[in-house]
Amino acid sequence: MAGLEKKSGRPAVTVVMTVCREPLNIVRASLQSVLDQTWPASEILLVNDSGAGRPEISALAQLGGNIRVIDHLMNSGGSVARNTGIAAAQGTLIALIDADDLWYPTKLETQLDVDADHYGSFFASNCMLVRKSGRRFCNATPPDLDRPLSTFLLREGGALQTSTLIVPAARAKEIGFRVGLKRHQDWDFVLRLQQAGVPLVYQHQVLSDYVLSDRPDRVSLQKKGYLATVEWFKLTKGQVSAADQQYYFFRHCMTLRSLRTPFSLTIATLHVIALSPVNGLKEAVGAVWRGLVRGRRRERADQTAL
Repeated sequence: MAGLEKKSGRPAVTVVMTVCREPLNIVRASLQSVLDQTWPASEILLVNDSGAGRPEISALAQLGGNIRVIDHLMNSGGSVARNTGIAAAQGTLIALIDADDLWYPTKLETQLDVDADHYGSFFASNCMLVRKSGRRFCNATPPDLDRPLSTFLLREGGALQTSTLIVPAARAKEIGFRVGLKRHQDWDFVLRLQQAGVPLVYQHQVLSDYVLSDRPDRVSLQKKGYLATVEWFKLTKGQVSAADQQYYFFRHCMTLRSLRTPFSLTIATLHVIALSPVNGLKEAVGAVWRGLVRGRRRERADQTAL
């Protein structure tokens, strides 16, 4: 690890990028945004989790002398891929990026422009959510660091997105990403960092693009995508406020898409209510009321159009 330290005294940063099904031009652009940083990474680990048949990903090592490709023989999922890179990292700090996101040139330098005694913290920043429908800030306001991060994420609609994170290597290796999660991998990771006593240094400036594709294989776009959320609730029971979980479920999982699977949704809803029955019933009634109000608004809009 010491061999990677900068002569300036700056901590060495290992960048871990995970690749799965992203097109080559998208991966190349993301990788180039890492190479263009004003605070150069000491090493870039490109974890090829796409399985056999994509030698063009391995060829990207030619773009820079500090790029090392680690090939998975079969697709293992985002958590395993990130953990592979984390385990192999030699730097003092580990910066994460997904292969379809983009860093702005001063991303690392802006986040790490702090006193050396803060390098034991984990770092996150605001980002720009990029979709076909347009662009918007992920976080309207910064998190209140005196409150649980779960409240910021589940109740306030905040994001501490993977590609904004920089983590002390020792703590990242100790905590790692939870294997098997289909959703909320970044939420789970940062909440476990907080629970382990690692403080957050947050930069509200937008320093990256979080590119959210509309691929049909995305769990959140599937009819039963909410089931992955409920499974995560079970894993974090007692660690994440039941009220925060219920707030998120009844506002973000009760969608027209999920209503097409009434049996599974009913079972999931009963489980979520059971986390805290009084508050759960209150949230469930609120969800029904909001649905009725939206339905009435649509009816009035249709009548006006006629």
